Amino acid sequence: MRPFQIKRTKVSKPIIWIATLTLALLIYFLPGLTQLDELYNDYWRHWIAKQSQASEDILVVDIDDKSLTDLESQIGRWPWPRSTHSYLLEGLYEAPARAIIFDILFVERDLLRPHDDQFFNESVANRTNVFFASTLLENSAPVESVDISFLPASLFVDEKVIDSYGSENKGFDADKNFKIKIALPWVLSPDSWNTGLINRLTDSDGSTRKYPVYSTVNSLKLHSLPSRVVKSVEPELLKNIPAVINLKFKGTESSSYDVISYSDAKYLLERRQQLELFKNKIIIIGATAAGLHDLTVTPVSNTHPGTFILATALDNLLNSEFLKKTSLIWGLAVALLLVSFLILIITRVTEYRDQMIYSFSGLVLIAGLLYLTSLLLAKKDYLFPSVSIFSAVVGCLAVLLFYSGLREYLNKRFAEKTFSRFMDPIVVKRLVQDEGWQELVANKSSQISVLFSDIRGFTSLSEKRTAEEIMAILNNYFDSQVEAIFNHKGTLDKFIGDAIMAFWGAPIEDENHAENAINAALDMVDNLIQFRQTLPVELQTFDVGIGVNSGQAVVGMLGSARRFDYTAIGDTVNLASRIEGKTKGIARVLVSESTKALCEDRFNFEYKGQFAVKGREEEVKLYEPTRREQK
Repeated sequence: MRPFQIKRTKVSKPIIWIATLTLALLIYFLPGLTQLDELYNDYWRHWIAKQSQASEDILVVDIDDKSLTDLESQIGRWPWPRSTHSYLLEGLYEAPARAIIFDILFVERDLLRPHDDQFFNESVANRTNVFFASTLLENSAPVESVDISFLPASLFVDEKVIDSYGSENKGFDADKNFKIKIALPWVLSPDSWNTGLINRLTDSDGSTRKYPVYSTVNSLKLHSLPSRVVKSVEPELLKNIPAVINLKFKGTESSSYDVISYSDAKYLLERRQQLELFKNKIIIIGATAAGLHDLTVTPVSNTHPGTFILATALDNLLNSEFLKKTSLIWGLAVALLLVSFLILIITRVTEYRDQMIYSFSGLVLIAGLLYLTSLLLAKKDYLFPSVSIFSAVVGCLAVLLFYSGLREYLNKRFAEKTFSRFMDPIVVKRLVQDEGWQELVANKSSQISVLFSDIRGFTSLSEKRTAEEIMAILNNYFDSQVEAIFNHKGTLDKFIGDAIMAFWGAPIEDENHAENAINAALDMVDNLIQFRQTLPVELQTFDVGIGVNSGQAVVGMLGSARRFDYTAIGDTVNLASRIEGKTKGIARVLVSESTKALCEDRFNFEYKGQFAVKGREEEVKLYEPTRREQK
């Protein structure tokens, strides 16, 4: 049977699906969830880093605190004369190193030691495998802007474009100002500016997770230092590389790459010892000494030196091992699929408690599936937007449960209000607290006992009173009789003029429905006797007739959309009404044989004979019940 529901709170399933999936779409693309996805995926970045091995082709020559101490007696404090690097380079050339990268900005000329700068210039002249750092500066930086045509062609991703700049301005907007603020290796001759940018990308939370392969300035693409190196040593690797890569960190320590102190490297190279340490290696010369390096937060370290971030970016490009993110569209498809799963639960499960149990169980299952999916994709170097998906799922589930809970609450309040007219309000409260209450009040066939009560002789007596007085008397009389019905767990069906119809056994099943119906009938007789004593003498002669019958009947909500009642219909009800009609001159209370059979061990029954009733061919045996004396 379909459970009783309030039509005004009912929304069609297609509308629920469309509204919920639209909500999932809106939640999925909330801007704040992107950052939460990054934070969640930091766990997987760290996990991936733990499983990954740093490239052995990269060696960091570290200007660390040890080097500053070791070389202070030889060349003084930092900054060192640039000629110091020249001696290092000579050894690296001889090793030979595959590429040499200075993660140091050579911006300011050494005015006190110009000959050292000159020596450094001579040591890097005509060397195509030595690379230098440049960096784009803020417009507010107190430095002169540089005409873009002054930059080396090798800095541009498309060298042909910049080559044509001076003549035809191909690819440029003539209205733009082609000057930029950039820190270049001014110490060196422009012919040696084999350079790339070391600008990094930092997310809103201050963490570095991505690295620009190239930066765009006035529609021109400028190489980063890692991509400039890769272009020189393995140019084919830059094909189809995105403008920004998601860094794949190697190892859980910031210094997972092979490292040698600058002072140790200088000592070995100057003496041409252990050159195999440097042979065919990509050498990155950078600083980690206190005060000389920049530290940043990454998923694997809160104090990650910039040199090792550069090493990570270079490693990623050389080995094509940078992390990739699952397409947002795929993530959205997964989110909509999972939300659809929850909608199916909410719309298919009727009871709110079951909806809560199944949906939260489903939510746990979804969380597990998302974690497993993230793990499987992390093994393939993919990051999955699990937080955005899970947020969409949780948000939609919250709205669905709120909607379902609101409907449940409104239905219960409406049912409580409706059934309080028919039943004891205390019983009604217990009824609607039952999780299966809608099934209890659904239209169904039930075994019940039906009672009809009618006042005898009141109509003629009422002619002596005004309408207001008659209504007041009846209301007082009904109060006491309804109380008797409620006291014995009965359901008040309706008032028919001065008659009352009630039944037992529905909506709450009652194994003792016949016994309770008879007890109520006998109490109603007692109430009548007491009530008559409160009336004027001329009204004390009226009496009551009560008929009770037990059997199968259909009970439920009957009526129109505007007006309906909870009632019982069927032959059992009709017979109870006919029995009440036979009470006149025989007994105040008469019950059928079926009612007597259900509780004959709890009352005394006096047989009153067989009676013909309308609608039945056979006569009906009727009995008058009385209470048994307590021993």
